[in-house]
Amino acid sequence: MIEYRIATSSDAEILANIRVDFLCEANNVRDEEEKEKLFTNNKQFMIDALSTESFVAWLAISGTEIAATSGISFYKLPPNKNCPSGKVGYISNMFTYPEYRKQGIASKLFRLIVEESKKRGHTKILLTATDQGRPIYEKYGFESLKNDMIYYIK
Repeated sequence: MIEYRIATSSDAEILANIRVDFLCEANNVRDEEEKEKLFTNNKQFMIDALSTESFVAWLAISGTEIAATSGISFYKLPPNKNCPSGKVGYISNMFTYPEYRKQGIASKLFRLIVEESKKRGHTKILLTATDQGRPIYEKYGFESLKNDMIYYIK
């Protein structure tokens, strides 16, 4: 049986480890030095963001094992027609370990973080979808964007 609970700051290390597992799978990260840097940076992010509630995560637990997680970061942008509150959520850290996939766990975690966003008055949610996650998000009503762009400062 899967139990669901909201993450606390004491879960920062667990969340950082899961994030690294996700990034290794999604982005084919294999370099141990890069993994360690990702872990350190993500652990500090989790400590800071969970304590300020600018990030909320849920855990799906099977016995003593973490089966999956979800997370959402909250921030504000200048209001506009499509987002009059300016409150935006960015979903990240959606990850289910392979042995727990196709059991509805990710869908449940997804609903939990979307509901958290609604409770906080957010009117816009963004995410970057993997091929595996895309069907869950589309089923929920998410649409692909055509005008977004990105630039990485080097």
